[in-house]
Amino acid sequence: MKKYSQQLSAISIFTGLFVLITFGNFVFAQSDDELALMEAAFNQDQESGAQDQLGQACQNHMDSKGWQPVQTNKRGEEEYYIIGVGSVLAPIDSPAFVDSLQNGGVKALLNAKTNFAKTLSQEVTSDIISEVKSQYSEGKKPDLLQSEDVQVEGKSYEELSSYEKMKLLVTQQLDKLIDPETKQQFNDANAADEQAAEAAVRKLEDILNQETFQDTITVKSTADIRGMIVKFGQFTAVPKRGKSAEVCIVAKWSPGLVRMADAIATNDFSVLQNRKKKSSLRAQLPDPKDFKGFMQLIGSFGVFNMLDQNGDVNLVSFAVAGMKTKSAASEASARRVAELKANRQIIQVLNEHVDLYSKTSTVESATEYKNGLTDYYTEQKDQSRAAASANATMSGIQTLFTYKGNHLLNRKPMVGVVTYYNAASGKGAKKAQDILAKAPEKTGDEEEETSSTYDASAPQDRAGLSTGAGYGDDDEDDNF
Repeated sequence: MKKYSQQLSAISIFTGLFVLITFGNFVFAQSDDELALMEAAFNQDQESGAQDQLGQACQNHMDSKGWQPVQTNKRGEEEYYIIGVGSVLAPIDSPAFVDSLQNGGVKALLNAKTNFAKTLSQEVTSDIISEVKSQYSEGKKPDLLQSEDVQVEGKSYEELSSYEKMKLLVTQQLDKLIDPETKQQFNDANAADEQAAEAAVRKLEDILNQETFQDTITVKSTADIRGMIVKFGQFTAVPKRGKSAEVCIVAKWSPGLVRMADAIATNDFSVLQNRKKKSSLRAQLPDPKDFKGFMQLIGSFGVFNMLDQNGDVNLVSFAVAGMKTKSAASEASARRVAELKANRQIIQVLNEHVDLYSKTSTVESATEYKNGLTDYYTEQKDQSRAAASANATMSGIQTLFTYKGNHLLNRKPMVGVVTYYNAASGKGAKKAQDILAKAPEKTGDEEEETSSTYDASAPQDRAGLSTGAGYGDDDEDDNF
């Protein structure tokens, strides 16, 4: 009998182990199925671009180049690569889309500079509050006994003073003047307020547990940044994939770039010359008459550092502006705006003061009631303000070339401008200033007067003509 019991016990143990293993395998299988579904959804998100973050194109470019946020160059100096992102607010089909695109490039550079400013120094204030409350009651709440010390005092009319009788009279007369409808509205409003207050009290009494959490973060940062240039920029808009228009850039800062900016600011041209010789700037830049070149240009933002065929350092700036109409006046206005913005970007390389203020607050609470229900509430607020200012006097900024076309996305007319600065242009502008600062000198004794008149009221029925020519193409002709 004892042997039989031992056999039965062993069978029970093996049966239990079998059931446990079988159940465990079922659970693991179920878990594997769920993981497989999660992985499939993850891969689908990757393929659809749902995982692409702001500035993804610039991050991909940094990865392909092997650039790190902070790395040491051959001179043993640390250099920084910073991504900046700017939103394009105008709809794609708007005539102002190209202008908003340029604004996006400006915001992207500002974003990169504020990110760098936070790297240098930031003042962070953190406030966290976590609070838990519980209340519980059972049974009937007892009535409050009236204190024996409380005495009800009253006066008859004859005992009232003259002042109290006057107040009674005024009240009586006012009651007569106020119509019954007004009295009823007043009483109804009071009754509604009392009911709302009672309902609020009842709801508070129904609360069993409540937990609240508050988190507030404030960041302040300020810096004067010199020598930051752009290494890469890209414009992205894929409406079919739900990708709104944005501009991203990869900016670079290093001590060497600061020395370059300081040399430009102080007209120390020796630092900016006799470097590695490359092809001419025009040969290095895209051709706006070519489709791929045009596409490259409308995706170029900010200021780049380039060497030319003389080995001179060049700051090359790109800007675009939209034409509101196809008229000549609209084209001239757009070109002027684009040129101003391109020149401004070169000035910003010399020095720019950047301020950043951001505040993020989060509130959430969970309230459990006596009936078993739970209410959840959350509130998030985020605000950020970035400001930048630059001021400098710079001689020698010139326009390398301009181009015109219809933007590839909305077919709206636009113009683009590429301006540049180098040591040769800076020297030339300084010499020209010195010459023009001198008093005029007499160049000859011969005088010749010419004049002509015409009748402005005469009919202008001649055929239109557009023509042009250049004079003084031989530089030797200018040597007086």
